Amino acid sequence: MSRINPFASLDLASIPSGPAPTKPGYAMTGAAKTVVRSIEDLAENTKKLMEGEVIVELDPQLVDVSFVPDRLSHDDEEFEELRQAIEETGQSTPILVRPSSTDDQRYMVVFGHRRLKVAQELGIPVKAVVKKLDDVASAIAQGQENSARSNLSFIERAFFAQNLLSSGMAKEVIRSSLAVDEALLSKMLGVVDVVPAAIITVLGASKKIGRDKWLSLRQLLLAPALLKVATDYVGTAEFGAIAEDKRFDDLHDYLKRYKVKSAAKKPKAASAVSEWTSHDSSLGFSMSAKAKKVSIELTNTEAKPFSSWLSSRMDRLYEEYRQSKSDQNGD
Repeated sequence: MSRINPFASLDLASIPSGPAPTKPGYAMTGAAKTVVRSIEDLAENTKKLMEGEVIVELDPQLVDVSFVPDRLSHDDEEFEELRQAIEETGQSTPILVRPSSTDDQRYMVVFGHRRLKVAQELGIPVKAVVKKLDDVASAIAQGQENSARSNLSFIERAFFAQNLLSSGMAKEVIRSSLAVDEALLSKMLGVVDVVPAAIITVLGASKKIGRDKWLSLRQLLLAPALLKVATDYVGTAEFGAIAEDKRFDDLHDYLKRYKVKSAAKKPKAASAVSEWTSHDSSLGFSMSAKAKKVSIELTNTEAKPFSSWLSSRMDRLYEEYRQSKSDQNGD
């Protein structure tokens, strides 16, 4: 910790005074444009965080996880491969940490959670670069590193976006952190707003499931009945026994089958039918009544002239009907 850090003077929170090109798609002017441009410059600077920095060894028990979770699954195949590699050859790439804001003896991970977890499990020091970063810089660095290295799934990126939003981050920061446009961020947040956290947790990272399938699940769960079915189903022992990488497809197919089956079983509302024929058989009357719809059909030779006579007297007949209801109610 006493070695000279040649990059100690690097100020990631500084806002450049000179003009900077605006990335396509923002179309902003004035103060908003300046904020977004500064965030983009900050994101670019995070790529240089590890270049030439002093690497130290820390007690992994003194390092806390990031204030913004970004993973839904940890003990996957990739983690086991990482653990084996570090156990056999050591940690080749340092993690990035920041000093804790509440305890000057502790640190917080910016990125490198899995390497930290391996060090904790193996009981060995964790190699790290320590930088003084604020929450915005940390969030952008964490998201940029994950995008470049970790290949987070769609739902993990959406989960990270929601956590950033919940922590008070502006959407401009979230877009820069995840390197997404406004439309994609809206879709991400739309999924996690509808799909309950309990279901997302059970489904896990769903590495092979992309945006379109998650949007399809979201559409299904907009129906309250299917939302209840899904919540009940993922809580069963049967569903829990399914391999994590197959759970999403199983749930999605289950809900689609349930929807089709429910629609097929739903009986059509019965219609009450009344019929009448005049004594001279010149006019036939048929009425089919549902809850809020009544269909009347007139037939035979007097059908057309009678319908004209009837329509011309509708106002008077309706008033007579209203009066009869008042008389019945004793008004």
